[in-house]
Amino acid sequence: MSYKVFEKYPFSYDMESLDKELHLKGNEAMLNILEAIYEMVEKITRPKAIYFEARITEKTDESVKINGVPFESQLLRGYVNQGDPVFPYIVTVGTELDDYAKTLKDPMKLFMIDEVMNLLVNTGKVFVADRVKEATGWQSVQDYVPGNGEEWSTVEQKRLFDLFAGETAKIGVTLGDNYFVLPGRSTIGVLSNLN
Repeated sequence: MSYKVFEKYPFSYDMESLDKELHLKGNEAMLNILEAIYEMVEKITRPKAIYFEARITEKTDESVKINGVPFESQLLRGYVNQGDPVFPYIVTVGTELDDYAKTLKDPMKLFMIDEVMNLLVNTGKVFVADRVKEATGWQSVQDYVPGNGEEWSTVEQKRLFDLFAGETAKIGVTLGDNYFVLPGRSTIGVLSNLN
């Protein structure tokens, strides 16, 4: 399998766009805290992503198989057909930013770094989706995130992670307790064609 690995996907925000994205409404005190936080973010952050092309090898009334691995998600099953290409992916803010966030104690700084990390994950998801659309010619993609809007078995979370066959080490991502993807601001999902 050919894994596409990005050791630092691009991101660029100025204070005006951060104010808008984080809904701070020009609050000067909050923007001052954010400015200092974001200066550090720009210096240290290496947000990363990985994805690869897989196939829906089987679809039944109960499950779908991605490269032969079964998933019982009703949502995922509703997005795909047997034989369809799909793109499992992982996006992370990276261990560097996660480690920095753990040093902060002030509640407002913690709030700001949390919001920035969420923004960076979303930026990474858009980045991966754009790469997939370029490679496939798809006009738009459906982004399936395990557990978002439905019950999700932790066993299946592990199955999805295991599809990456150890390549996740290249972006510093592991599975923690209850099979949550670590670092904490990381996400795993599957992109499919949105017909």
